[in-house]
Amino acid sequence: MPIVRSAGPDDLSRPAPSLSDPEPSASSAPVVPATEAPVNPSNVGAVLALATAGLVETTYLTYVKLFDATVACPTNGCESVLASPWGSLFGAPLPLFGMLAYGAVGAAAALYLRQAADSSAEGVAGRRTSLLALSGGVAALATTSAVLMTILQTRLGGTPCLWCYVSAALSASMAVTLGTSLSGKQVKENAPAAVAAALATAAVLYAGWPHPGAGQVYIDDDFFLEYKSPVVATESSSRAMDLAARLNAVGARMYGAFWCSHCLEQKEEFGGAAMTQFPYVECFPNGWRKGEKLAPLCEAANVRAFPTWVIGGKTIEGELLLDEVEKELARAEAAAAAPEAVAVAP
Repeated sequence: MPIVRSAGPDDLSRPAPSLSDPEPSASSAPVVPATEAPVNPSNVGAVLALATAGLVETTYLTYVKLFDATVACPTNGCESVLASPWGSLFGAPLPLFGMLAYGAVGAAAALYLRQAADSSAEGVAGRRTSLLALSGGVAALATTSAVLMTILQTRLGGTPCLWCYVSAALSASMAVTLGTSLSGKQVKENAPAAVAAALATAAVLYAGWPHPGAGQVYIDDDFFLEYKSPVVATESSSRAMDLAARLNAVGARMYGAFWCSHCLEQKEEFGGAAMTQFPYVECFPNGWRKGEKLAPLCEAANVRAFPTWVIGGKTIEGELLLDEVEKELARAEAAAAAPEAVAVAP
């Protein structure tokens, strides 16, 4: 006969187990909500590499500015920019601020890479903070470079400055690399920080730099730009070598100035070897200062812009492609051969 056990007082006082209680073996760790993937680590790594290059560059320029050292530059334009009022900000070397900015961007990129694999709530929050700092820093650097390039053309007369171009290229590359790596949601989250950083940077630069009148170019009356022959490091093609020889044969000339960036670009089109036989005339062989006159040969050729070509009696201002040089050479050679043909005619 089965035995039936009735519930005693102790059993009635004990609560029934809840169906919602977790199993004893279930993990009690907090559940992290799903979030979008982090920015591609390769792209952030590229930003880190660019920032490191910028840090090295600005550290070198800060040393040059602080210790009045000679800057390594193919033209004297780098020295003139560093010595100008725009080479300092609130009395401190401008490259020093660039060094700090590049360092901060590099640190933010490195921190983001460390946080990229962390899917915890703290890791996600840390990535968002690092990305905000990274976006703001890159925007500040890009703004500074854009303003500097504008000043270089409008206030410093287009002085060729290799280090300025390098810094601008680094900043632009970082902005493009980071900007194209963000998702639509990330762009919306980080755009306010980038815009705020750009506006704040522009305000700081405006407050710390001089303000000449509109259209006024800054040139100190005592400023002297010592002559320094630009270094042409590009290789010469066989075509460029042939064109240089033909230019000499027809008595062509290219007139230029050692500080002219367009002249240097034209020389680089031909290359270093071709320049040894290139018909180039320097219009400021003794250096440049305010009021300096052109060399007599340049005055005689009525040079008013750099570079200026004279090929077969035709004056052409500005850079020429090799195809254009060859076209003008063919015209000059044909004109030179015409009198000879007439002379031998019966």
